[in-house]
Amino acid sequence: MNLIKKKQYKSLIEQEFLRIFLAEFNRSLMLIVDKDLLITNIISKIVQVSLIERIGIFLLDSETEKYTYVGKKQNDNIFQNIHFTIHSKLAHWLSINETCFQVSRSESIMTYLSDKERDLIRKGGIELVFPLKVMNRLSGFVLLGKRSDGQHFSEQDISLLNLLFDQVAFAIENTSLYEEQSARIKKMYRADRLAVLGQLAAGAVHEIRNPLTAIRSTIQYLGKGMQDPDKLEMVNELMEEVDCINKILQGLLSLSKPSKLEVVRVDVVQLLQQTLVLLNNTIVRQEIGVELDVRAKDTVVTADVSQLKQVFLNVILNAVEAMEDSEEKRLTLSIETRRPSDYQSRYLLISVIDSGKGIEQADLENIFNPFYTTKKDGTGLGLPISYGIISRHGGEMEVNSLPGKGVTVVIKLPQAIKKLNNIINESTHFNSG
Repeated sequence: MNLIKKKQYKSLIEQEFLRIFLAEFNRSLMLIVDKDLLITNIISKIVQVSLIERIGIFLLDSETEKYTYVGKKQNDNIFQNIHFTIHSKLAHWLSINETCFQVSRSESIMTYLSDKERDLIRKGGIELVFPLKVMNRLSGFVLLGKRSDGQHFSEQDISLLNLLFDQVAFAIENTSLYEEQSARIKKMYRADRLAVLGQLAAGAVHEIRNPLTAIRSTIQYLGKGMQDPDKLEMVNELMEEVDCINKILQGLLSLSKPSKLEVVRVDVVQLLQQTLVLLNNTIVRQEIGVELDVRAKDTVVTADVSQLKQVFLNVILNAVEAMEDSEEKRLTLSIETRRPSDYQSRYLLISVIDSGKGIEQADLENIFNPFYTTKKDGTGLGLPISYGIISRHGGEMEVNSLPGKGVTVVIKLPQAIKKLNNIINESTHFNSG
């Protein structure tokens, strides 16, 4: 009788633990809107309830059509740099069957998978594979290792995990939608801010340049025939300051009245190589290792060559300068194709990645603000002007970074001629509607 009571008591404790766990789990899914924080929380909770050795969460990137690894357990690198395409056998099986499978009891499924997939599952000690389904779409999947206590997963364990991952799929989808909406709002805000500045600059540049020209002429006149070396040095310094002001005004003019796009077919790889040649002396002097990683078959876009080169020069120069005091100096230029976002467009994604000190989050939020700079001699106009150029090409530009982890500048350019020509006809002006 005492044994029965002990079992009943143990069962009640387990049920109460499960009730509290599920309540906390659901609360975290509803309250957390940051995807990285949500995934970290999910991993922690799943490890807590199922005592697993390993967990790998792969989510679909709709543009690349790849399932990429987003969940990482500390000191566990087996999933690093691993991805699955939407056409992979694992993704296909999960999408069709919409259920999990247990590796040790699913030899027929393992036989169906590709050699690389079987090798990853066996090397990783994976025991359970769960699909993440949202709106009849496989948005991702989860690979779970064996239990750390050596026990086998029971039917109750698998049922509970199925329930949890059904909720996880919708929670992650919600955070993705939230991120997309936040990104759109930021882009709209940034475009409006630059448009207002452009309108103000259009009038201000003309009013400032006229007296500035007179000041420069006067300084030149006073410097003629000057013998005193100290005074001559002062004159030269004044001339440099005037030229600096003129450079800033030219930047403002680029924001307010950007030149019309003169578009031609241009190979982005060749343009990047030409830019690297211009910076070769600096790159060699700083002993920077450069890698050009071209994953796209077609790297041709329709663009204004000189303006696009200006963007590449500005971005790569920023990367080179950011690594000046770094121990490891590595510059990676990556080019890949994004899937069509509509029937007449295809995108190239150009990433410029440095191994510098990175950018603080507070600075990252303001990186495209005119006159905002962390450089001692910077004007804070390089990135806003580059952003405007890419926008006029119908593209997008983003900067991602973590302190101490370097900076990644992502430039997205359309390859569709028809779409780009429509953009150019409708707007030759950055702040046009």
